[in-house]
Amino acid sequence: MDGKPTTQTLFAVAQALLLLVAPVAAAAPATAPQSASQSSLPDDVEPADAIYVMENGDAVLAYNGSGTGGTTATYGANVTAGLVHMLVTDDVESNATAAASLVMTPDGFAGNGSITAERPPSLKRLSLDATGEQNAKTAKADLTLDAAFDSRSAGTSAFEAASTNGHVTITPDSLSTKGEAVVTATSSMGSESELRYDLRETEDGYVLKGSRSGTVSFYMSDYWSTREAAKSYLRTQYAGIAERYGGSATVTISRYDYQERDGRPTLDIEYTVEYTGLEAAITRSLVAGLKGSQDVSLSDEEIDALAEDVKALKVDHVTFEMTQRSNEMRVNWDAKIENYDEAASAAITVARSMNGEASVDRQSVEQMKTAFEAQQAANLKQTVEWSGEMTRPSSGTTAATAEIHYRTKNWDAYVAEMERRGVELGSSSFEFHAKSNGGDVTAEASVELKQKELLSKMTDAVVSSLDPETDAEALKVLRAFERSEFRTARVDVNVDQGTVTVEGGAKFDNLSALSTALGDSYGGLNVASVAGRSNDGKTTTYVRVEGLVGEDATEEDVRALAVADSETTIHLPGEWDREFPSMETGNVSEYLGVEQENATGTNSDSKSGGQPGFGVAAALVALAGVAMLVRRD
Repeated sequence: MDGKPTTQTLFAVAQALLLLVAPVAAAAPATAPQSASQSSLPDDVEPADAIYVMENGDAVLAYNGSGTGGTTATYGANVTAGLVHMLVTDDVESNATAAASLVMTPDGFAGNGSITAERPPSLKRLSLDATGEQNAKTAKADLTLDAAFDSRSAGTSAFEAASTNGHVTITPDSLSTKGEAVVTATSSMGSESELRYDLRETEDGYVLKGSRSGTVSFYMSDYWSTREAAKSYLRTQYAGIAERYGGSATVTISRYDYQERDGRPTLDIEYTVEYTGLEAAITRSLVAGLKGSQDVSLSDEEIDALAEDVKALKVDHVTFEMTQRSNEMRVNWDAKIENYDEAASAAITVARSMNGEASVDRQSVEQMKTAFEAQQAANLKQTVEWSGEMTRPSSGTTAATAEIHYRTKNWDAYVAEMERRGVELGSSSFEFHAKSNGGDVTAEASVELKQKELLSKMTDAVVSSLDPETDAEALKVLRAFERSEFRTARVDVNVDQGTVTVEGGAKFDNLSALSTALGDSYGGLNVASVAGRSNDGKTTTYVRVEGLVGEDATEEDVRALAVADSETTIHLPGEWDREFPSMETGNVSEYLGVEQENATGTNSDSKSGGQPGFGVAAALVALAGVAMLVRRD
């Protein structure tokens, strides 16, 4: 929980925003208004089904199409007001009830939701709670679980019980972990056996003490059948590693007993492997590799200094034990690595110096370096502790309990050190609660993330990680999004009695910036707004364009345009009198919680000489992928 935004987080936010914008982004003006004499619009512009021309040369293009049978939707955009909005209703085969809301701003996002659904027959009991927070003073998280379910459906019928507990602790210069795991099966897991390892660093090298006892497989029996064969096999396993790097190893067997009973070979052995010169040998190999690499821009003196940092790493102890008794297997471990900080710093230095095909993302490396140095300066300590247990209270039931806790020490100092290095971590929190209640399961969740210019920073991070040649289209969209001056977005989802309703909207101060990135469906015409409706399998989209033709244009002038063809119905001024749907910008602004701006198109109707505006909501596409509703079948 270091508070840094991730690529996954950005894509989740960007996808939500682009789903709102995609179906209407083409409404943004890309060029100056065209006129009847400018009939050289792109050939791939789809002609409208009908064109309603106004007295001043503006026009409304009407497109008819088909939608999803049970879906009702309104969608559109008002470019002048910088608003997009959607409202979609559809049938869903579900008895669940749910509600969720998400609000995004340039400085973060916040969301919450709840759901009540029928409890699955295999689930007998559930209580799950997860919480977490990160702010200027602390960073912590907790999870608790208490559940019971049908053993057969959960695939746990082969186990009688299982449990685990342990911890992982990270400090600026050490890493330690200790834990245990036990599994008890309903039947025998095989013959009894034990396996133990204990590795420790000494002044001269490393000492590994090992032992094992139990049955040996037939295909391995020749390796253990005599003391000499066992020693040779151990040397092959362990000494070969040291010799490969120029070190040496001595193998000593202190206990040995090999027998064959009833045709089954058994072994009881204890041995010691003493490594000498291994650390120096590995360091020499590392130095030689770095100095001989064309992808590392470090001097020989710098590489030699890094080698000394790597040598500072110390293995205090690493122990591992596995014991099998009839139907039970038990695993224990305990490890501690000290002085890893200098080796980690050396690794970061090497990563920063990589070039050519071996280079890594520089920004990620710099972020890692900054966070690592801040942890060192703040003496940050992070700990994860866990415990869990699975039991069989009855023949057909499995019960499970678990706890996970994350804690930090000196977090406030770490935040201060990051800010001193120009990095603001911001704050975040989340909660998730789920429980069974009779025949239902209910869940509630909330999440919040705040950080100054969060969206801009995440966008910059992704842009810098993309390849200009292979990711050209993605870069085009992201850079256009940066120029769009995004202000806020909101999405609400409700499911009740077999009906799902999705409403969403977004506010941009420069919505036209997205036009060239997401497509120009109207051949560069100066589009002011878009409004669409979908109902009973029919979809109609109305696009208002400014300056389509001159004030005295004829039907031939209009039909000469690329947005018309021989089948387009042309309505000249004075020949039509009707209303068109339009975006209620006041309602959309209120929904988004932004101040309404004066913009053409706030009226709910318009006639032949009026100035109608459009753009009610771009969301049908967010639900059903109908991004091409503005297109005709």
